[in-house]
Amino acid sequence: MKKNPFPLFLIIVALLLLAACGSSAATEPTAVPNTPTAAPAAPTDAPEPVEEPAEAKEFTIGMMVIASIPALETVQKSFIDTLAAGGYVEGENLTIIRGNAEGDIATLNTIAQQFIDQGVDLIVTTSTPAAQAALNATKDMANPIPIIFTTVTDPYAAGIATAPDEHPAWMTGSQMYPPLEATFDTMLEMNPDISVIGHLYNPAEANSVAQTEAVKRIAAERGLTLEIATVSNSSEVKTAAESLAARGIDIFYFTQDSTVASGAEGVVQVANDNGIPIITNDIPTVAKGGAVAVGTSLREDGRLAGEIAVAFLNGAIDLASTDIERVGVFDYFINRAGAAAQGIELPQSLIDRAIDQTP
Repeated sequence: MKKNPFPLFLIIVALLLLAACGSSAATEPTAVPNTPTAAPAAPTDAPEPVEEPAEAKEFTIGMMVIASIPALETVQKSFIDTLAAGGYVEGENLTIIRGNAEGDIATLNTIAQQFIDQGVDLIVTTSTPAAQAALNATKDMANPIPIIFTTVTDPYAAGIATAPDEHPAWMTGSQMYPPLEATFDTMLEMNPDISVIGHLYNPAEANSVAQTEAVKRIAAERGLTLEIATVSNSSEVKTAAESLAARGIDIFYFTQDSTVASGAEGVVQVANDNGIPIITNDIPTVAKGGAVAVGTSLREDGRLAGEIAVAFLNGAIDLASTDIERVGVFDYFINRAGAAAQGIELPQSLIDRAIDQTP
C-alpha cells in the first residue's frame, strides 16, 4: 500500500513558520522607559567649583564737630570703636574725613558743604550746631546724604525733629539729654543752704536754650534764685564767670553747652579765686578742676549712634523708620582737689557713688 505524503508536507510548513517567527523575535527592538540618559560621572580628580567672593564694600564717612572738647572727642571715639566692632575699620574698609569748626558755628556750614562735594556716604555730627548745619546743607538735595547725629541735647527744640519717630527721612541719631533734676538734687546734697545759682550758657546754641528754660523752671520750683550770664564764644567765658561771682552766687552751674565747655578753665579759675564750687553736666570739666559733674554717659551716646551706623551700613535699617534713641545712662563724677580749692567738702554720700577723677 502507497504512503500518503500529506503529513510530511504539513510538518515542513510548520517548521518554516517556526523559523520565521524566531527570526522576527530576534530582530524586534526591546522597549525602554522614556527617561533621560544619565550624565557620565565626573572624573574623581576634577577640581571643586570655586565661588567668587563678594566684593567688600568700602565707605567714606564725614565726621563734623563744633570744637575740640574732650567730651565730644570721647563720644566720637566711642562711635568709631563701635563701628570697628561691627566690622568697619578705619584704614581698611572705612575712610573718615574729619571736620572741626574750632568753636565757630558758621564754619560748620562750610564743613557740611565740603562733605557733600566730596560725596561721602554718611555724615556723622557731634553737637547740636553740627547736626543743624548738616541738615541745612542736605535738605534741598534730590538724594540727601544720610546723617546720624550724636551729642544732641534736644533735637526737638533744635528743629531737627518733632518726635522720636518724626524726623527727616535721611537723618536720625542719639539724644543726650542731661539729668537736670538729679543735678539739682546733687547741688543741694553738696550744700543744703544754696540759694543763688550762677548759670552760664550760649543763646546761639539751641540745645542750651532748651536746657536753660528747663533750669529756670526747676530753680523756680525749688525756690532758688538763678543768676544768668551769656556768652557767644569761649573767650568770653571767664569774664562771664567773673560777673556772676560779683553777684554773690553760691555755686557755678552750666549744662551741656559746647561754648562754655570750651572755656571751662576760665570758670575753674574764677571759682578757685572766689571759693565758689562748680557743678555741671559737662563731664570733662571735672578733670579740668570742677568739683562735681552729673552727666549723661558720653560713651553710651557714641555707642548708640555707632550701632545705628553699623546697621545702616549693613543695609539692615532705613534711617527714615529708625527712632531717635535717648541715652538712659548717667554718672556722677567728682574732683576732691577741685572741691577743696573751691571751698567745699563733698558729702560722703556723693563720694560713695561717684567716679573719682581727682588727679
